[in-house]
Amino acid sequence: MKNKIYLITEYYHENQNTTGYLLGKLYNFLNEQSDIDLVLIAKKDEHCPQYSNAHFISSPKLDKRSLLKRFLYEVSISLKFLLEILRNVKKGSTVFTGTTPIFLLIIIFFTKKIIGFKWVLLVHDVFPENLVAAKVLKNKSYFYKFLKYFFDKVYTSADQVIVIGNDMKELVYSKTQLNNIHVIQNWIDYKDIEVQKKSENKILKELNWHTTDSVVFQFFGNIGRVQGVDVICQAIQKMKYLPLAKFIFIGDGAYASILEEKINQLKLDNVYFWGALDQKEKSIGLNACDVALVTLTEGMLGLGVPSKSYFTMAADKPILAIMEEQAEVSTMVTQHNIGWTTPPEDIEALAKKLDDITLNFTHYKLNSPRNILIENYAEPIAMQKILKVINKLDQAGSKE
Repeated sequence: MKNKIYLITEYYHENQNTTGYLLGKLYNFLNEQSDIDLVLIAKKDEHCPQYSNAHFISSPKLDKRSLLKRFLYEVSISLKFLLEILRNVKKGSTVFTGTTPIFLLIIIFFTKKIIGFKWVLLVHDVFPENLVAAKVLKNKSYFYKFLKYFFDKVYTSADQVIVIGNDMKELVYSKTQLNNIHVIQNWIDYKDIEVQKKSENKILKELNWHTTDSVVFQFFGNIGRVQGVDVICQAIQKMKYLPLAKFIFIGDGAYASILEEKINQLKLDNVYFWGALDQKEKSIGLNACDVALVTLTEGMLGLGVPSKSYFTMAADKPILAIMEEQAEVSTMVTQHNIGWTTPPEDIEALAKKLDDITLNFTHYKLNSPRNILIENYAEPIAMQKILKVINKLDQAGSKE
């Protein structure tokens, strides 16, 4: 008898965003398993495939710049997920979800009690601790304490938990005190990302940076409240050898317009805000640099792992990890010698590190990030680990 699995996710295809890329890869893998009967429950997107084994829900457009509108969106889409779950998910089946939309976790928590399914939770965000890091809530407020008490119970109710970093595992364990937590780093198919020479990159050509000997630093991805791009801007201004380097910011998010304004105020021809880039041009964006800047602000330890790190590795670019040394990406960069690390929020230290890399880039003997990705973090490795978690849950259920 086939194992009935419901993959419930807001995003499910690479055309949407990084979450869609990751969950889309998982959908394709599980759908190919002969002993799995897979059903997808996802938000409808006319720009993505409409699978026959899927139930799609409609939703309003998400506005990330307004907290109120984002809250209303989260409530609306979660209620629609609730109806689809009650209509379709069967007792004894397995439900696999991520952590978005945020209220989906609450719905799974209650419907699990009503229907009686098994739950595999993939953690990309840790609630409500991430709201404190984003300065949405204060950790001493009664509302935060209530949310933490409730969400700790939600995370504890999952039968198996997958986290994307060892630092995140420690944090989630502090919430659940359970030994059902598995570390499986974000999975990237390296074949999806091309490796380009600097001289051939479309973006660098347009900026006329493709033939320069200057080191091109790049921030690429979501420009939000916890990305620490403001620290990068301040460090750039403190560099001694700034004229010898170039900086490009590619992406969109809640902080993007503020960042663009700050960069325009600098009035520097070697610091450029490119803006949003279509998902189909991801390879071009990732290759528009010599060094990738990957950040996690202070207080974000264990709360997230920047997925851009693995895409950057696929493009064979070294990483400057601006985050705490115990963070997953910092540990990876140091362990495999694929870049540099510097503390978060330390503007002076970052400026010195940027100067050092600018002056000595060609003298560093680093390993190939792409080769490290292929050997340790590639998609097939992660998929087999996830399948093992699912099978373990199925075997435990069959013994009951």
